[in-house]
Amino acid sequence: RYRPQYCGLNSTEYEKLAHETALKNTEPFLERMVEEMQLQLDGACDSIFQVSAMQSGDNDEDASNGDMLSQFVQVLSFDMSSNFVDKNISTNVAGAFSSGWLSSVYASQEFVATLNVGHNYNSASNNWDSATFILGFNISGTAPKPFAYAEIRGSPLNQYSTDLYDGHLRVVTTEWQWSAVESRTTNKMFVLKVPEENEGQEMVTVGETDHLGKPNESVMAVRFIGPRAYIVTFERTDPFYIYNLTDPAEPKKLGELEIPGFSSYLHPIEIDGVPLILGVGELVNATTGRSGVKISLFDISDPASPTENATFVDEGAYSSAGNDFKAFRYLPVSKKLILPKSEYTWSDNGNFDGFVVYNVGLGKVTPSYEIEHANSYDMYHGCWYNAYMPARSFVFQSKLTTILSHSVISTDLENGDKLWNISLDEGLENTACSSYFIDF
Repeated sequence: RYRPQYCGLNSTEYEKLAHETALKNTEPFLERMVEEMQLQLDGACDSIFQVSAMQSGDNDEDASNGDMLSQFVQVLSFDMSSNFVDKNISTNVAGAFSSGWLSSVYASQEFVATLNVGHNYNSASNNWDSATFILGFNISGTAPKPFAYAEIRGSPLNQYSTDLYDGHLRVVTTEWQWSAVESRTTNKMFVLKVPEENEGQEMVTVGETDHLGKPNESVMAVRFIGPRAYIVTFERTDPFYIYNLTDPAEPKKLGELEIPGFSSYLHPIEIDGVPLILGVGELVNATTGRSGVKISLFDISDPASPTENATFVDEGAYSSAGNDFKAFRYLPVSKKLILPKSEYTWSDNGNFDGFVVYNVGLGKVTPSYEIEHANSYDMYHGCWYNAYMPARSFVFQSKLTTILSHSVISTDLENGDKLWNISLDEGLENTACSSYFIDF
């Protein structure tokens, strides 16, 4: 009703024009839908992606009073080796319907899973339960094809909550029940069998854990490495769990470690033959709340008894690497960790926006030098363009290039000497002043 073509129309005029528009678009939409769903009609129901089988719960409406046909998930592929003659990119598209909204995407060499988060109607309790609707696409050929689906309770945290290993899709979710008495959250790991040819289309749950963590804790970080899962939950402290998934039907907890704060990103590394997990998150004080960036080095050589091998806390700082994982960089040869860092004091003193380069070793995480992308006074008083760049870092021939907010800086990786600096605001027609941190 709010589209421009309906502006100024009364109800009768609107209904007439909307009806004509719908009829005009129905046939080409259905033709496109059938083509993109890549249906294989061989006379058997198993070969068809059945809409009814993927419906949310046992009700024909979803939580927004629509139906699952309102969400169409597409996967597009093209040849990276093409010479793109006449700047034309030939593509192959496949799609399928799903409830909810697209939350995350998992991709491996031959498989893509799209995870839509929505709600499942539970007729027994008359409630809408949080649910994740998963579509599996085969990308082993030239054109992607949808071939499998699943529905599980709760919602995943991010793309690291999902992993395919040995024919099984593992997914960690959190379900919130705000009115619950014992625990407002239920964290679980589901193990789904990806169907092979002639096994139907449903990814069947073959394994499932009990609640992960303590009551009211939610999942803060997940990392799957082969048959192991590393999970962080949090409410007041940071339990770090290790699970064994060798038997898909029986996920088993191997060990756990409880420490202050939490990690929101987990990165596997190895130093001198010792397997480690590098965690980036925040230190949390039970009284004052979050108090700074925390870097943890977990020794996982004994999965039954993980330990915190080293830790470093930058009080009062914030790092976007905790939720923007492309901002994280670890160099295994030089054993250097590069993280963005921000501080804002609401004055012209003590502000910082840039990067910190850390030296990482067994038993230690120590800052080596900082890269300042703007000085404190200018950050508070300056006139800045109303757009900024997310934190990114690149290393080439021992030269570190960092991109952040309004500048690009090149630094000697070894000693931290600045080589050059480019202002991204220079030359722009900035007619209105914006604050340095746009989000503040």
